[in-house]
Amino acid sequence: MKKSLIVDSDVLIDHLRKDKNALHFLTSEVEKESLLFISVISRVEILAGLRKGEEDAVNSLLALLTPVNVDTAIADKAGDYLRKFSKSHALNIGDALIAATSKEMGLKLVTKNIKHYPMKDIEILKPY
Repeated sequence: MKKSLIVDSDVLIDHLRKDKNALHFLTSEVEKESLLFISVISRVEILAGLRKGEEDAVNSLLALLTPVNVDTAIADKAGDYLRKFSKSHALNIGDALIAATSKEMGLKLVTKNIKHYPMKDIEILKPY
């Protein structure tokens, strides 16, 4: 069975910065034919940090990932997460939406930022 993963922006940024661990992880997942997704929130974060001359690399990377839009179920779950964790864990709306996307789509969240995701009902994979 193929893995279904939603990749957080921190891992994608590492890949764009040519971090060996990120390159190896994503290459390995592509070779295993894992299903790779990206929240539109992470897409915004990647595009907002685009450096001059990175356009082709960013577009190639984004082409490997299936974007997931925010729908009502994701928005509702993100609101629930914000109510539960915004004060105790300083959860921001972007991370709440990414976590909610993971939960609602049944995707394992790939991130190095474990502390950003205090939810116990999502599966997190620290890639390196």
